[in-house]
Amino acid sequence: MFNVGSGELLVLLVLALIVLGPDKLPESIRKVSGFLGDLRRMSQSFQDEMRQAVDLSDLQREFTGNPGPSLPPLPESEQPAAAPSAADPEPPEQVQS
Repeated sequence: MFNVGSGELLVLLVLALIVLGPDKLPESIRKVSGFLGDLRRMSQSFQDEMRQAVDLSDLQREFTGNPGPSLPPLPESEQPAAAPSAADPEPPEQVQS
């Protein structure tokens, strides 16, 4: 994950021992490992939910031929303005200085 080799890990542990001291180091390691475990579980849960959602939408498309729910059309008052067609391009405005 972080590509930390054994040499770098040893340096990190020595620095942690110097900064935290021998009394607080085991407790700090437990807290950090607990946090990393929680983070890993949340990440795995999110990945599982995303995979399940993708699988369900794929199955729906496969069996029904329906691409899934679509958005309702906008009312005419909220329709976007029509874009100018390529056949009738407007001449560029000339800027006078």
